[in-house]
Amino acid sequence: MIFFIYSAIFNAFISGLLGLVIILKNKKELINRLFFGFSMSVVFWALSYWQWMLASTASSAIFWVRLLSIGALFIPVFYFHWVVSFLRQNKKKKYFIYAIYVLSLIFLAFSFSDLFIKNVEPKFIFPFWPNPGILYNLFLFSTFLSLTIYTIIILIKAYKNKETKNKESIKYILLASIIGFGGGATNFFLWYNIPIFPYGNILVSLYPVALSMAIFKYQLFDIKVVATEFLTFLVWIFLLSRTLIAQNIQERLVNGGLFIIMVIFGILLIRSILKEVKHREELEKLTQKLEGLNKYKSELISIVAHQLKNPLAVVKGYSSLIGDGTIKDPNKIMEVYQKIKLSTNKLIDLLNNLLDLGHIEDGKMHYDFGPINLNIMLSEIINDFQFAATQKKLSLIIEPYSQDAIISGDPYKLSQVFRNLIDNSIKYTEAGWVKTVISKESLSDGKDGIRIKVYDSGMGISQELLPKLFQRFQRGVEEKQILGSGLGLYISKQIVEDHSGKIWVESDGEGKGSSFIVELPIATTLNK
Repeated sequence: MIFFIYSAIFNAFISGLLGLVIILKNKKELINRLFFGFSMSVVFWALSYWQWMLASTASSAIFWVRLLSIGALFIPVFYFHWVVSFLRQNKKKKYFIYAIYVLSLIFLAFSFSDLFIKNVEPKFIFPFWPNPGILYNLFLFSTFLSLTIYTIIILIKAYKNKETKNKESIKYILLASIIGFGGGATNFFLWYNIPIFPYGNILVSLYPVALSMAIFKYQLFDIKVVATEFLTFLVWIFLLSRTLIAQNIQERLVNGGLFIIMVIFGILLIRSILKEVKHREELEKLTQKLEGLNKYKSELISIVAHQLKNPLAVVKGYSSLIGDGTIKDPNKIMEVYQKIKLSTNKLIDLLNNLLDLGHIEDGKMHYDFGPINLNIMLSEIINDFQFAATQKKLSLIIEPYSQDAIISGDPYKLSQVFRNLIDNSIKYTEAGWVKTVISKESLSDGKDGIRIKVYDSGMGISQELLPKLFQRFQRGVEEKQILGSGLGLYISKQIVEDHSGKIWVESDGEGKGSSFIVELPIATTLNK
């Protein structure tokens, strides 16, 4: 009997302490609140179990048995809810969660009736062991066993899923759940007169330990801090207990003095470790930032070197052909001139992108706003790209707005945006057409604006790349074979947004073309 009494106290103490540590760490987190509910259910069950083992009459024994059954009702429910929340499946299973809570409340309403627990009687070494009622049988098989097995199946499926994160945590939760619930289940055999004693009780505290460890890893709590807090609280409780149960004033003063000293020492120790952890986290963040800057620098150097090399080689090669008299035909010279001009423009665009990138990163982008007729601006840009389109045998088409499309903006910066969009469409279209359409539309805020749509019959964009396209240095697998820095769209987005506009991309997938859409408010007056 002594073993069962102390195992109940042990389970209550471990579960209660872990529940308090977790909830005090972060009360707002759902899995922390669910763990606290789960831990308190175990505490309620274990403390009632302890009192049941100490009961000297049948009436007090059945009272404590019925009370511990309340804790047993909610242990599997909180456990299931915690697991599906930890695996982020709680929204998908919300109706099932509601159902099991309702079912548990129904059982709770009958927990003090003979329908749930009939009576207690002597069984083997136990003077008062309960006999189940009809509803208890229903609870045991429909809720406790079925729900526990179902939860374990969910954990196994999650562990086998290749996309699941926290697999190490899931493995420990699975193992501890099987052992912990298996240990707790040894209590049920004697209810049905099967001569197996509940020696597995001591294992019940294993699964609160495993669940709490999973939370620490899931929420990135520092194990060193948690372990220190746990052991400190343990020492405090031990010394406080000795103070309270001291037989004389001398013992009480000694233990009380030790308790006060350990409280002060414990607080200083926890503060010291928290300070150490904070410094380490700051160092890790700084290291990650430096690694990111090194990667950024390497990418930038690689891109600049590659982007400068190709246009300069073209300029040098064609200039030599003209200079040494290899090309004498005026028509050929004009064609070569156009190629040199195109390569020079690419160099200028690259340098402008790099300068703008620096200004964006420093938050020092400057704009000179004035009235712009987008019909005229885009017609001039289209004219500049006619040679590049002709070289690839593409149709370069513009449909201007029927009236003057006047906005307020920086003509140089917006020209850079549209040049980049049209240049990209030509680069990534091997056959067919590139079309620019200017229209007047009602914007999301209800005001009138100008929409510029640049779309093509090109290689299209994968659904995976679409949300990343306006990030720095983002390009598709096929696109990386084509000359480009991956900076243009990132800079274009910043410029458009600074004009109170919107820019986005649409594509039905690879090989199905793409559409870049820019919306700008009419007659915007801004001072940047």
